[in-house]
Amino acid sequence: MVLGNMLRERDVQYTALKDDVTNTWRILDTWHDDLKSLGADDDIPDDSKAVTIITEGGFLAIIREAARLGVLENVELNGTAYEGMYEEEVQEMKEKVVEYEKEIAKLQVVSNESESFKLKGKALDAMLKLAAMSDVALLSEE
Repeated sequence: MVLGNMLRERDVQYTALKDDVTNTWRILDTWHDDLKSLGADDDIPDDSKAVTIITEGGFLAIIREAARLGVLENVELNGTAYEGMYEEEVQEMKEKVVEYEKEIAKLQVVSNESESFKLKGKALDAMLKLAAMSDVALLSEE
């Protein structure tokens, strides 16, 4: 029996194989007419119309798009479900935004203070320290 006819009897039309040497994917259309004349010992050449070769990046792009469109069920990319794929990054960005908003608020307060206001604050701090030191000195004398 010819290999092409055996392949045509399969329930699954396409099969994929990753080539780790070239980081490409070979996708074989097992029902393609080019395979009808193949014998059991024949190799399928890469230039066959039944073979599609795509890069690793191209393959991942197809998977991501299929997951986004909902064509694939229960797809996991990098160990997380596609729906939550960017959830961690979004949360980190939200936290950074909150930090930036706090920093901006501080900078606005600081910029609203005049130089004389800052000097008065420092003088008040110094007077409080002197008064506290005086109280401690009085308490130690008693």
